[in-house]
Amino acid sequence: MKQYLAIDVGGTSTKYALVSEQGELAEKHKQPTARNSRAEFMAAMTMLIHRYQGQIAGVGLALPGVVNQQQGIVKTCAALPFLETMPLAARLKDAAHLNTPVVIENDGNAAALAEHWQGKLAGTINSAMIVLGTGVGAALFLNGTLYTGSHDVSGEPSFMITNGLNPITRAQTAAGLSAVKTVNAMAAAQHIRGHNLGPRVFKTLKPDTPAAAILATFTQGVAAMIYNIQTVLDLEKIVIGGGISVQSRVIDEIRARVATYLQVTPLAARTIKLPEIVAAKYRNDANLVGAVVPLVAR
Repeated sequence: MKQYLAIDVGGTSTKYALVSEQGELAEKHKQPTARNSRAEFMAAMTMLIHRYQGQIAGVGLALPGVVNQQQGIVKTCAALPFLETMPLAARLKDAAHLNTPVVIENDGNAAALAEHWQGKLAGTINSAMIVLGTGVGAALFLNGTLYTGSHDVSGEPSFMITNGLNPITRAQTAAGLSAVKTVNAMAAAQHIRGHNLGPRVFKTLKPDTPAAAILATFTQGVAAMIYNIQTVLDLEKIVIGGGISVQSRVIDEIRARVATYLQVTPLAARTIKLPEIVAAKYRNDANLVGAVVPLVAR
């Protein structure tokens, strides 16, 4: 059975694991991300690859930023700007003296590929994954294929203008839909401090409280974004990822609020078909599983 080395590069830490061709993970670990220079980053990745070189049939790398997966090039990467314009896949293969392939992918796309391979999007033709974290990310599958757009930047709904009647500022976009800031604000309203805020916030959440109102504003904004996407793409299913997606209340509220937008006009109610909206299967392991999907598909 083939195994692949999956590497998920984040701004702070880098996770890695061996992933089988059935999507099973083994030897999952993490280490600090080498973020000071290109040379340091390449040395860290090469050392990691050498550790598993005799056991793997390829390397899949997921990282933040705009990636051209076909060319193996990082186009933009705010967290690791020294990788920009670099043919990273080819350079890693040469540096590690690999005879097996190396592929790179945007981390959001990798998470969606995991869901489309063996998760909640498996078997869908037109679908999407929306990740609610510090910001909003998305990935689209059209006609059964991951759609990256003409410039490799599809799936950036945080730039969507939600109210074009007012002067266009950041407040008129979906950029403010931060699940992290929402949970922090809910915690402050409930006077909850410390670590592991999410589970504690939702465990004590009560209706008709300031914290519930904060959540309602967030889910209303996410619902508007999903409805706008649906009017253009007519998707069959949307999965919600990110840490907040483990809270069934969040998924239920988003689903209910999307349905209310159908009532904007009688014609909308008769025309627009709502997608199925569910929580993603893969959470913290999504990027690792998805990073190897292009390798398994070869």
